Amino acid sequence: MRKDNLKGERGSVLAMSAISMLSLLLIAGLAVDISHFYTAKAELQNVADASALAGASQLNSTSGGIRMAVQEATKALNKYDFKNSVSLSSADITFGKDLNGAYVSEASAIADPTGVRFVKVTIPPKPVGVAFAAVALGSTKNIGATATAGMSIGLTMNKFYTAYAFIEPAASPFVKGSILSLTAQAGTVNTPTSYRVLAGPDGEMITTGPIHAYGYIGSNYTAANLNAAGMCNSARIGTNTRFGDYTVHPGANPTDHPPDVVTQENITFDQYSNLTADCSGCSGVKNRRVITVPIAANTAYNTSTRAITSNDLAAFFIRKKVGADCRLEVEYIGKPVAVPVGTYSPGGNQMSDLSIPVLYK
Repeated sequence: MRKDNLKGERGSVLAMSAISMLSLLLIAGLAVDISHFYTAKAELQNVADASALAGASQLNSTSGGIRMAVQEATKALNKYDFKNSVSLSSADITFGKDLNGAYVSEASAIADPTGVRFVKVTIPPKPVGVAFAAVALGSTKNIGATATAGMSIGLTMNKFYTAYAFIEPAASPFVKGSILSLTAQAGTVNTPTSYRVLAGPDGEMITTGPIHAYGYIGSNYTAANLNAAGMCNSARIGTNTRFGDYTVHPGANPTDHPPDVVTQENITFDQYSNLTADCSGCSGVKNRRVITVPIAANTAYNTSTRAITSNDLAAFFIRKKVGADCRLEVEYIGKPVAVPVGTYSPGGNQMSDLSIPVLYK
């Protein structure tokens, strides 16, 4: 081959090299941008998942629960430090009675809250900047996320509840939705329509301010070896702090034993739920007045051993403080309520009123 011909090809090789290098840079930039998109999508999905779970944890078949679901879903989103501006409006949070059924607005759910078990959070598409492959992809790409969470099926075990047992008449069990006025009775009697304070896992319960919560599993419990006055005193310590009353026990205080956000007495659970929704700036802890308690028939109470065989574990709302008459006034909620911790084991007896928030999709 002649040398002058070789000299003529040098320019074309240089051009081809430049084009190849440009293509490689474009491919590398495209890979970086796509990786950035996946990261942004994952971050948005985490936000949506957390918001949906926070919303589902507030569902309780009341209009107040719907309002609280919107409030808590928005709070959960604000905890994330997403690089792009992300916000939720009430229109982005919808509610459903069936997982794959129709989802309705907050207003529609408030009008008919019974049976609402699912929350869907939709984060509208947000522009994510393109750093290297703008020629091929444009200056931004819109990325959004959707998550659906809701109540689980009925639990077979709830780990944390107040250490009471409620004793009902075997011939006329407690009715869901009713108001109950329970008397304090000694651990050695099985008088119905009454309450007992349970013994702790290591012996008699320590009657200090904390919530009297233990991780009992199963349906067998033991009442504390106390007389009626002792049961009453323990009940006042464990209950009245929820209303901000620390006069019963000298060691109780708002820091260790915080009140509920709503301390108004003699209201219904529906009223409480709505008041909670309007109390976002209040101190205290939500749902301190909602307790889960084992129920037992008086015929399933062994007065010799103080052994109690429970037939159910259900949610109750404390209506007022325990006063000098020692009565514990509660409302049997009788609606699906999301509790913090619980499990489901196939074949076990389900507690249809108790659920935990679950991320479905």
